[in-house]
Amino acid sequence: MQQRNINLCIDKEVTMARIKPKDKLPQLQSWDDVDLALCEIAEHMRVTESIQHKMQQVIDDAKLQAKDACDPHAAAIDALSRQIKEYAERNRDSLKKKTKPLVFGNIGWRKSTKLTLPRDPGKVADIVRLLRALGWNDCIKVEPPKVNREALRTHPIEDIIKVGVDV
Repeated sequence: MQQRNINLCIDKEVTMARIKPKDKLPQLQSWDDVDLALCEIAEHMRVTESIQHKMQQVIDDAKLQAKDACDPHAAAIDALSRQIKEYAERNRDSLKKKTKPLVFGNIGWRKSTKLTLPRDPGKVADIVRLLRALGWNDCIKVEPPKVNREALRTHPIEDIIKVGVDV
């Protein structure tokens, strides 16, 4: 067997890991020194609170300015949205599908199927009483009596609202 000599060329300097010097804090020598240190802490805390207070004032002012600048735009959006809704309701028959694609967005016409019943048991009992008076017994679940939402959906919306259910 032949032995080969391998020569390695090291171009980089070998550096040792850096050792972080330990900061030696001056030790307090008396209770008076401790009291003075507490005084310094209190001063630093007051300065920090003052800086944070100024920061919060700047943030609050910026929020106020942004709200003032946005209010006219929000009012314009609301007015235009109501105009679009009113126009869509007037021209609902011309919609061939549920959605009308336009250049800057879509107009969608959806019938809400969500019924929201009140959580108050007294109000639910009033609704059940009214449903019984109307003869809508299929809308009442027995044991305990509850409102049958599926059956309630089959009735006209105006009548559902009269009973006290939000549509």
